[in-house]
Amino acid sequence: MNAELRSRLESIVGPGLVYGPGEPVDGVRPTLAVRPGTQDEVSAVVRACAEAGAAMIPLGGGTSLGLGNPPARADVLVHLDRLDRVVEWDPANLCISAEAGMRLEALQALVAKDRTVLPLDPPGLRRVTLGGMVAANPSGPCRLQYGTVRDWVLGMRVVLPDGERIHCGGRVIKNVSGYDMNKLFIRSLGCLGIITEVTFKLLPMPARRAAVIGRFPDAATAWAVVGRTLASFLLPEALEFLNVEAAQLLGGPPGTCVLAVSLSGSSETVDRQVRDFTGFFQDGGGTADVLQEAAASRAWEGIRDLLEGAYDPILCRIAVPLSATPALVAAAEGMAREAGLKAVVTAHAATGVLRVLLAPGADPHPGEALMVLEGLRREAEAAEGSLVLEAAPRSLKARFDAWGTPPGGVDMMKRLKTEFDPLGICNPGRFVAGI
Repeated sequence: MNAELRSRLESIVGPGLVYGPGEPVDGVRPTLAVRPGTQDEVSAVVRACAEAGAAMIPLGGGTSLGLGNPPARADVLVHLDRLDRVVEWDPANLCISAEAGMRLEALQALVAKDRTVLPLDPPGLRRVTLGGMVAANPSGPCRLQYGTVRDWVLGMRVVLPDGERIHCGGRVIKNVSGYDMNKLFIRSLGCLGIITEVTFKLLPMPARRAAVIGRFPDAATAWAVVGRTLASFLLPEALEFLNVEAAQLLGGPPGTCVLAVSLSGSSETVDRQVRDFTGFFQDGGGTADVLQEAAASRAWEGIRDLLEGAYDPILCRIAVPLSATPALVAAAEGMAREAGLKAVVTAHAATGVLRVLLAPGADPHPGEALMVLEGLRREAEAAEGSLVLEAAPRSLKARFDAWGTPPGGVDMMKRLKTEFDPLGICNPGRFVAGI
């Protein structure tokens, strides 16, 4: 099959754009890799794989490649890096359509020329591609004010597992009757089809941006300021907590936590909120450093990407009700300490989402990371939340499901997968419940 399939793929994209083996995904190395250059070529590649019964894994910037379980099988890695063109840009209607392989950073640089912005800031933003971002739906600190990918996608084009191309949504917020098919593909991890084009709505760029970075002697004082903020009328773009270990990675003095706010809007609004948050931080027992414009942006890049690029990481994402966030942070630190590990924690302090990186401590106990993850998942699910593994060595994934207890409706999800992908060839095994 491999020689025949390779020959057919080469006839679609050209001989220099098919090679093998492909790059490994969670230790599973696809036999072939292919780099189609147009959406028509993606459709033809998928149809060829379907007819050969070959399992496909779509690949964008690779920032979410560790998310999910190892693939059940992998024959062809479909790179989307050559699909990086803007299809249509409509500044008057604040929307833009671009191919899936375009990098988010490039799109943001482009629309900034018209003083507009796509306000999404996932970790590893410089490598994130549009299709990968939609398929994995990561979120960054600014989800507090702007929400997630779901809130900014107007439409998309998708190649289904049999090679058929479909178009969901459009260029306005509600322009079609029927089901909102966009949301079916967002965070589907490519198991229902390959996203080839996305249309986003945009926002006018705020007039000013600033940040207030506070350092606190302990977590309790920082969380008290979070509570005061939530009870106020203030609405920052982002409100981020960093525990002692994370704050040290950011270059701060030992033994302090960080609470940081990002502010944007008119000059008067920003000035007012800078004064208010400076007062909150200092009254709460912390310090307050005010950063403006480029300095503020650099600080938020550092916070956003703090846990990216760690060697051989064990990284998880926990979502819990807002009131449970401080307890989960403390539980992560305590469990890690007992296991001889360090827990580097960042939390979107006003949305209940935290990320935990488990790193070796002074006296690591081999294999104890599994115990910590199991304990944290119990704590999260007891609080009606969840823990999802974002990255881990394959040996650990063999003993710890990346997604946890399947959500309600998992039988319906399995039926949808069967309906869309009856051959089970689109990213098999990596999604919830082995879908």
